[in-house]
Amino acid sequence: MGPQKSFCPFFLNDGVHRSQIVRAGVVKNIRRFFDGLDFIEVRTPILSADSIVDRYVEPIAVTDSSFPTNHHGTKTYYLQTSPEFAMKRLLAAGMTAIYQLTPVFRRGDRGTMHNVEFTMLEWYRVGDDYHDGMELLAGFVRNILEKSVQRRSFRDVFMERTEIDPHRTTSRQLQRFAEKKGIAFPDGLDDESWIDLIFSELVQPTLNATIVYDYPVFQPQLARIRTENDGMAIVERFELFIDGVELANGYHELLDAEELRRRFRKTAEQRRLDGKPDIPVESRLLAAMEAGLPVCCGTALGLERLLLVKLGVDSIDRVFSFPIEIA
Repeated sequence: MGPQKSFCPFFLNDGVHRSQIVRAGVVKNIRRFFDGLDFIEVRTPILSADSIVDRYVEPIAVTDSSFPTNHHGTKTYYLQTSPEFAMKRLLAAGMTAIYQLTPVFRRGDRGTMHNVEFTMLEWYRVGDDYHDGMELLAGFVRNILEKSVQRRSFRDVFMERTEIDPHRTTSRQLQRFAEKKGIAFPDGLDDESWIDLIFSELVQPTLNATIVYDYPVFQPQLARIRTENDGMAIVERFELFIDGVELANGYHELLDAEELRRRFRKTAEQRRLDGKPDIPVESRLLAAMEAGLPVCCGTALGLERLLLVKLGVDSIDRVFSFPIEIA
């Protein structure tokens, strides 16, 4: 009997070699896809004085005396949670079709579908509307995953599982539904949190090769809002789900700097109520938007989740060489 193989601290799993080979092939295909559409691959800062203001996404702040004092008057910079701000600044400066593969960081994100550091694929094209954006995402899936996708509204998929219209409901109605279904929930959820909880527990696991679009108005993020003939407000946002996994998130991009500033302030107040650190509300993106951000649609996709689906594994750790614990 030979010597017993000891645990190797360099890699978390035995499949790392295969996953890296598949990753390399997927990245080549991604570049081939976008290059074929005349997109330009760009590079934007990973460390920036600005950060996306999001209620649930936490940036990692880095303060160092060697940093120049930034436009917020501090020496604090942020590891980026998304390249969105800088890529939109490039659009405002005149670029028209761009994509990027870049590392991003989110403090506290860890689980079977999350790692503190991961790779974001993000793309934007000037002149695209909401439907163009979904069509481009569907073409991406056909080329990279060799799958056809269906498109369904958020209202349809939510009502199919709950018989509740997510655009015309109340926290009390959603709470009663969650209690009936035995869904555990914390105290003090607002409408947005209730919808997110029920969607993730009952709806998302049923979605396969589906682009879900037209989100409730309390989930606008950086997307446009349109008003239907009956007065109902709809967020022009879409997400891609495959095998119950959320892979991509896209917007018909908001162009109004003052509206975005208002949303950031509201989110900043929500963060304070949640006991979370402040993130500067003003940013160079707002200045670029005031100078003129063109009509565009953008999409962000997690590369490691794409690999997880392609390889058919059940944890994102299986596609990382070095998850955060051994990074």
